[in-house]
Parts: sequence; C-alpha cells; structure tokens
Amino acid sequence: MDGKSMSMFVKSWAHLCKHGTIDLTPCLDRTVINVPASLDARILNFLEDKNCVRSLKLPPVVEISPEMVRITLELTPDNVDKLKERAKHESTRSNLHLSTFVVTSAYLWSCLVKTRGGGDVDRPARFMYAADFRNRLGEPVPESYFGNCVFPTGCFGHRAGVVSGGDGFVKAVEIISGSVRVVVGSGNIEGVCELYIDGTKSVEPGTQTVSIVGSNRFGLYESDFGWGKPVRCETVSIDRSEAFSMSERRDESGGVEIGLCLKKCEMDLFVSLFQNGLEN
Repeated sequence: MDGKSMSMFVKSWAHLCKHGTIDLTPCLDRTVINVPASLDARILNFLEDKNCVRSLKLPPVVEISPEMVRITLELTPDNVDKLKERAKHESTRSNLHLSTFVVTSAYLWSCLVKTRGGGDVDRPARFMYAADFRNRLGEPVPESYFGNCVFPTGCFGHRAGVVSGGDGFVKAVEIISGSVRVVVGSGNIEGVCELYIDGTKSVEPGTQTVSIVGSNRFGLYESDFGWGKPVRCETVSIDRSEAFSMSERRDESGGVEIGLCLKKCEMDLFVSLFQNGLEN
C-alpha cells in the first residue's frame, strides 16, 4: 500500500477504537487502476535489467549507527508563505508551481546538500518523491481504494553546487517545480515512467539522493483512538535512508511538520542552516 492507504487504515482503526463502529468498506479492486498492461511489463523488464530479484523475503536489516539522532522540525504557514514569496521574486521563471510541497522539498533538499559533501560542488545530487496518480488515470480511483497508486519520480542529472549555492533554494524550487508540472500537467503515467527509467539508468555512482516520504495532506493527527489527538506522528523508516518525512502540523492549520535522522554532528549543522535560512 502507499501512504494514502496507510493513513486511511490508521484513521479507520482509530475511529473503530473510539466509536466501536465504522461504515467504511475498503475498495480492494485492483482493476480500478487504469494503466496500460504494457506498463507493468515495462517496469518488470527494467527491474530485470537491473538484476533485481523478485522475492517475498524481507530485505536485510540495515544496522542503525548509534550516532544517529532524530528530530522533528516545523515550517509555520508564515514560513511557507515567505519561502514562496522568495522563490517568486528571485526566480527568473514565471510559471513556477509554488505549492507547499515544492517549496518545502526544495528548502530541505538545499539544506541537506549543504550539510553533506564537504563542499564538493561537483558531486551528483538528485531528489526523489512519489507522485499520486489517483486522479490522473482517466477515471478517478475511488476514495476508499486500499492499495498502491503512486509512482516514483524525481529530479535527475544535477550537481550539488546548483542547489547548495547562494541561490540554491531558488534553483531547487525551479527544478522540483518543473518535475511536478510534468506530473500535474500531463497525467501521462507512461511518460513519467520513461523519465524515471531513463533518469535511474543515468544515475552516477556516489550520487547523493534525498527523498520525501509522507504528505502534509494525510491528516494523521486526526487519528483519535479515544485518547485524544496523537502527541507525535513519526515515520520510523527514515532512520535507514536519506529521507525526510512530511506531515501536517499538530497544533495549527497550515505549515508542515518534518522528520529527519542524521548523525549528531550533521544534525547540528543542518539545524543551523535550516533556522538561519528562515531568519534571513
């Protein structure tokens, strides 16, 4: 399942615990996902070309370094608005897709690339995210669909110096905005698939890959099991990958709550960059 189905499951479970009844029947019909049969074959061929073994076994457990620490950061609605205004005024492009997701992702990508790499501006860097295709496949997928309807996509072929320089945030906005526009504007999952495959094939060894998991639209803090609103929502898997988690804020409408795991020395630098960038 994908993140939307996960959040639907948690909120349904919470509703059942609190009220004892629930009228939501999940849709488990895979045929509502309207994609060409050739797409599955294309992906399987791509995986076979990469020597990926199809298996139901769990992947090996990656040991977590004792130096890792976890933090939760927030962008207030005012922070997000200021980031949007900065991108609008400093970019030379007039057709930017300035959503909360785009400016948040761009800001985090820029800060993390600055944090890692020791100043090597020529190292390759990419940004990855999952695009939701529920309403982009012709017939809308039912709201109660329980399964997976996202596709990986991202921004390939960039150098660290592009998103870590003085105008790194604005450049990152332009890059991610362009990628999101392809998804939102076309709804062509086959085209997105080809871009992903071509981009993945061209990834250089040593590429710094930053990704986002979750969404500020899932409403996880609405999951009341009968004890009130959750104190904290965390995505535990980010301690094994260079990924941020994203959700709505707990106590105020708007803005974003962000989860991150880094080594302590890296975290100190990241938080300094994150806070200074907002203050300036």
